[in-house]
Amino acid sequence: MTLVRLALRLAWRNLGRNRRRSLITGAAIAFALFFAIIMRSLQLGVYNHMVATVVGSMSGYVQVSDTAYWPSQNLDYALYEDPEWLDELRADRDIASAYPRLQGFSLLSVGDQSGVAQWVGISPEEVDAPLWQARLASGSWTDAPGSVWLGKRLAEQLRVSVGDTLVAMGQGFQGSMAGAAWVVAGTLNMGNPELEKRSAVVGLADAQEFAGAYGMWSYVQITPRSTELSADPTADLGARHPLDGAHFLGWQTRMPELIQAIQADSSGGKVILFILYVVIGFGLLGTMIMLANERQREFAMQLAMGMRRGLLAGIVFVEVVLLSVAGALVGALLGRIAVLILDRFPLRLQGDVAAAMEQQGWEPILPPSLDWSITLTHGGIIVVIALLSAAWPLRTVFKTSPVHR
Repeated sequence: MTLVRLALRLAWRNLGRNRRRSLITGAAIAFALFFAIIMRSLQLGVYNHMVATVVGSMSGYVQVSDTAYWPSQNLDYALYEDPEWLDELRADRDIASAYPRLQGFSLLSVGDQSGVAQWVGISPEEVDAPLWQARLASGSWTDAPGSVWLGKRLAEQLRVSVGDTLVAMGQGFQGSMAGAAWVVAGTLNMGNPELEKRSAVVGLADAQEFAGAYGMWSYVQITPRSTELSADPTADLGARHPLDGAHFLGWQTRMPELIQAIQADSSGGKVILFILYVVIGFGLLGTMIMLANERQREFAMQLAMGMRRGLLAGIVFVEVVLLSVAGALVGALLGRIAVLILDRFPLRLQGDVAAAMEQQGWEPILPPSLDWSITLTHGGIIVVIALLSAAWPLRTVFKTSPVHR
């Protein structure tokens, strides 16, 4: 215990004796972790934004539908309502929300303007959810029959505003003709340009009447309490809440192209991080080599005065530990502050890059991920790299002769 205290005291004094060198080394560790946190947080944040926009608001993380419904999404494969089963599903502690929906396609027209839209009938309970309240761009939510809410880009295409009436025509349940006159009650900001060009939201009762699918659901959209990219609770939920003729499908199964795009891009991000860590590692190693060469005479004198090599090596190792931990703490703090600022004021792309993202269907913003595991994981990696670079000064301690010229 006495040797440990002695090593800590001497290591602390050595760091304070050459403050410039200590600050440079600590700053290198801090900035390395800072940039790693920013880079990975933005990357994972964009993935989460993509999934939340396409999956969370429209398709659903988990869908319960007829076994023949996917991938055709044919209205003829709708489910019969089962309110008791739905209540049991909503009572599950692992489920945040469960809402029935009915959806299909129709031609919307007003005057000489027309456009194809995917209409979605949502229940009154879902309308009251914060998600839909936040997406309202203009107008208001109302329970008046025959009301429709359009994606704002679709409303611009049709040149309609709140209060205008449009005609919807299409194919209903089992080949019947579907037609209705809907009154525009508002426009929606879906967070996805493609969804805003083709989305029309109506009440579930209006959708059932329009399609002639009375007492039917296309699917039940489920949002689990855990919506991480890797989570797929479909098998467990399906076993706990079976429904005749239906199955549970996660978004990973329904949208394999999205998960493949995320995995491919994530692999590229990991390669960039690896290159960053290699550069950081060589930078820290160069600093450690310089530190060892500058102090070689000091090491020789301490050994000549009788200090054991093990104690001297322990002092040098403690110095590196203190520097790496202090640098990592500063880098983690700065990185976390930057991530919180970017979450409050997300970066918005401009020009050709923004146009390219919109063509792919994504809003041109870069929201970060607030996941603490990013900070902890990369902080640990930086500390390990710093400790590995300490091998050089330790090697110098064991190779230095007490008689140094």
